[in-house]
Amino acid sequence: MSICAVGRFAASVAALLPLAAPAAYGLTQADIDRIAPKATRGLERVTSSLASDHMRGRDNDTPESAAVQRYLVPRLRRAGAGLNAASSGDAAYVQPFTLSGQNGTNLLAVVRGRELPDQYVIVGAHYDHLDSRSDATGHCSASGPTGGAICRGATDNATGVAAVLAIGRALHALPELPRRSVVLALWDAEEDGLLGSHYYVDHPLVPLAQTVAYVNFDILGADLLPSVRTTSFAVGSETGGSALRGIVDAAVAAQSLHVRPFSYIFGQLRSDYANFVNAGVPTVFFSDSTGGCYHTTGDDIRLVNFPKLAQQTAIAFRTVVGLAETTTPPVFTPPNPNLAVFEDAVSLQQALAPAVAADLGRFSAADQATALSYQAQVDQIVADGPAQFDASDVGTILAAALNLIDLLTRNGCHPF
Repeated sequence: MSICAVGRFAASVAALLPLAAPAAYGLTQADIDRIAPKATRGLERVTSSLASDHMRGRDNDTPESAAVQRYLVPRLRRAGAGLNAASSGDAAYVQPFTLSGQNGTNLLAVVRGRELPDQYVIVGAHYDHLDSRSDATGHCSASGPTGGAICRGATDNATGVAAVLAIGRALHALPELPRRSVVLALWDAEEDGLLGSHYYVDHPLVPLAQTVAYVNFDILGADLLPSVRTTSFAVGSETGGSALRGIVDAAVAAQSLHVRPFSYIFGQLRSDYANFVNAGVPTVFFSDSTGGCYHTTGDDIRLVNFPKLAQQTAIAFRTVVGLAETTTPPVFTPPNPNLAVFEDAVSLQQALAPAVAADLGRFSAADQATALSYQAQVDQIVADGPAQFDASDVGTILAAALNLIDLLTRNGCHPF
């Protein structure tokens, strides 16, 4: 048989054989490491646009909120398809709602997974803020009247929205999309009581039972004090057991930012993460906590620590990809009824020590005494060790965390 005949014979045999399914690529750690820096692109541009005077605080059900939606939907479209399969065009990206007397519009897109497209990781942030509901002292409130100075909400939560969009774009730079689908969610009316995410978990556009995890952003790129510019927090990862905690820890270890883990209760149930935990979805909440600029007119673009925000977004990208790619997804674990664990005391000590050492002089004498008292109590709890950790210690560290946040708030808004 001639070479040509052999070739024709082989081709004929091949045509009769069933086509083999292509092998799944499987993202490697090297793939993720190479793309993680790309998850930081556009952060300053998006944050600046959302926190501009033109957007006037992005309050829900206002002309400015509609303008924000016109800005965000095309950017979501570049990352994925609209999640609302019952609609087409721009309408596929929106979920209008009315809840507790408030009208709002959630914005949602999906990046379809390569192997398990009907399993989902949601990454989300609220995009609304407080309009011009500020008083003469510059404090902003959802219940206040409009007409004051603009509450721009740069870190609360323009930076979180920028992080969601950056992650969505970076997913497409991977050699292959992750195994599971990733939903990009931007919630409305968070400032009115977490209403947008509340409505979503009551009316999910993908089944909650097929939602592997939720990753939440609220107040990123903020500094509580100069001494903790490289400190941030990851709240509630224990709700996904060791699987979620392991993915978060690995993502944090890959960057130089110090991200301290805290139990679910330390988020004070004051962000959208709480609604997903209540719905039984494993959740982690990345945040810089509330400080002196929280809900004030001082929360503007000058406040944002963009190098820190880039690190936070890279950590979150690694977390999202890890969740979307893992062969052992997290299993929901209800919040600890004891509220806190020994590790919370360690995290609080690690965050408090540099602040007391370097920035105590920024506070009044009375507040200095308060900080030193709590530091001594937390240091003693840590020195006693985990075997001695009890309900009294839980009360101490919860009180310390709440009172130290109050202390920072009283100290006023000071960009560092």
